Amino acid sequence: MIVQLVFSGLALGSMYALVALGYNITYATSRTVNFAQGQSVMVGAVVAYALYVGAGWPFVPSVLATLLALAALGVLVERVAVRPFLASASIAWLLATIALGVIAENVAMLTFGKDARAFPSSLAQRAVTVLGAGVYPHELLVPVVGVALMVLVELAFRRTLAGRALRAVAFDHDAARLMGIDVTRTISVAYALSSVLAGVAGILLAPLLNVSATMGTTLGLKGFAVAIIGGIESARGIVVAGVLYGIVEAIVAGYLGTGVREIVGFALVVLVLLARPWGLFGVAAPRRV
Repeated sequence: MIVQLVFSGLALGSMYALVALGYNITYATSRTVNFAQGQSVMVGAVVAYALYVGAGWPFVPSVLATLLALAALGVLVERVAVRPFLASASIAWLLATIALGVIAENVAMLTFGKDARAFPSSLAQRAVTVLGAGVYPHELLVPVVGVALMVLVELAFRRTLAGRALRAVAFDHDAARLMGIDVTRTISVAYALSSVLAGVAGILLAPLLNVSATMGTTLGLKGFAVAIIGGIESARGIVVAGVLYGIVEAIVAGYLGTGVREIVGFALVVLVLLARPWGLFGVAAPRRV
């Protein structure tokens, strides 16, 4: 049983890390986070379901169209809920992004309905035996795709012009402007990328968790918890924290129940905040005297 729980935890944990990486990208570039990130998870699953199952599109075009919709959603969140408040150094973006998330969830309820629906996948129908445990092939695919995406994002940051622009803006806005980088547009790109990563998590998790208008709330919250545990400024720390969080959560749920899972999971967040407010892999900000 423990092997099966570990594989399940790896699948969930890698998706928590993917959502948390979105928080890391927007925080690094703008010192803001998208608290509608969980709803991006939901939009990814719902739009993919609507195109693939509802409209009968082939799977690949459905996914590509969904990713474009997610990028547009990220740009919309940045333009409407974040950009107006950055210039005035207001933290009203926090409530504005939450409000957009609530709006997105309720629009999904009105159009998609409140009931959860199964997302068909041939990889989630019959279990295979791995190390003596029954595991769905989809559970094996999810962490592989998740880790591959995180590696691709890291490589893109280091080896592409857009990635270097994101890193420059994360380092210093004024210096980036002096180098000719459009800081405002770069922050918008960061929000688009953040939304796409969350949406990919939604698409990958849909066959395992089912699709519903409310599925993103808890996933977004757990993604933020992983970002805090790993250190919101440490991408590598977020990946490690996501995997560990998912495994711990799956083992606790398997042996003690789902109710205890949430207690243990968020208790870990509190303990980490008490011991290391900057996260396990984060760096404490220098104190001004």
